[in-house]
Amino acid sequence: MKILKIDIKIFFTGLFTLLLVQAFSQGTPTDSLPGDPARITVYAVQNLRFGAFTQGAVGGSVILSTTGIRTVTGDVIQLNMGIPYSEAIFEVEGIVGTVVSIYNGPNATLTGSNGGSMSMTIGSSSPASPFVISVQPPGRTQINIGGTLHVGSPAANPPGTYTGTFYITFNQE
Repeated sequence: MKILKIDIKIFFTGLFTLLLVQAFSQGTPTDSLPGDPARITVYAVQNLRFGAFTQGAVGGSVILSTTGIRTVTGDVIQLNMGIPYSEAIFEVEGIVGTVVSIYNGPNATLTGSNGGSMSMTIGSSSPASPFVISVQPPGRTQINIGGTLHVGSPAANPPGTYTGTFYITFNQE
């Protein structure tokens, strides 16, 4: 079982509210399969980013699909300021035919540097869990994961840097 710890950072800047969320995996995996030849290795390739947006009086959510499509709900407004948004991308290396399940941890609580907190829900994966590794090492199977950021009112989520951690478990079966 491989558990990834992901750190999230969000920050607000300027005269409007700006959110940028990035996920970073902990640790650097190796490029080979030493020891147990049936072991899987997971690589973090691309960070989860919600891009730039601002919220109105009520808030809402920012949703990233597994294909990197961003949508919003409530009175959250997407801003196109050149700040990227993207789904998280992981790569799994293992023996062809190995079944791998992905288990999302609990919602992450992001705490703001100027007060407030937000919740982030880890989304589904593509390919859907469980999946079968179909690429011979050193090739890797790409896994895309989206998420939903739950944004409150400006009073609940004042400008500042929001940080937190979420967990994803890749289980070799």
